[in-house]
Amino acid sequence: MGGGPCIHLFINKVKWEELPPIYKNIAKGAAAIANETMLAKYDNQNPKALREIVASGVKLRPYSRDIMEAAYKASQDIYAELYAKNEHFKKIHESQTAFRNEEVMWFRVAELPFDSFMAQMQSRG
Repeated sequence: MGGGPCIHLFINKVKWEELPPIYKNIAKGAAAIANETMLAKYDNQNPKALREIVASGVKLRPYSRDIMEAAYKASQDIYAELYAKNEHFKKIHESQTAFRNEEVMWFRVAELPFDSFMAQMQSRG
């Protein structure tokens, strides 16, 4: 599961339950199309943008492991604070974390080896 963009649609649960099924389906469909369109544009436009900024002299460097670990720790600290203050946030975030952990497991087996292989093949020409 790579880091990247996503779109969220939030609707008040009480108001959502008041909607007729057809409106719920319209909202779900519109949200799905908006997310798919955004991802398609993201995947399509970023390689060109990357080539343009590199051609202009930008030097690309990944964040160091130390920076990534510090950012991860800081986010975990913030989540712990929010858990203590907001039971609703805790419930939602714990659910998302469980899902993410399952996805990471899958991507480590299914996606990461292939993506790594393809990156190596590309770097060889």
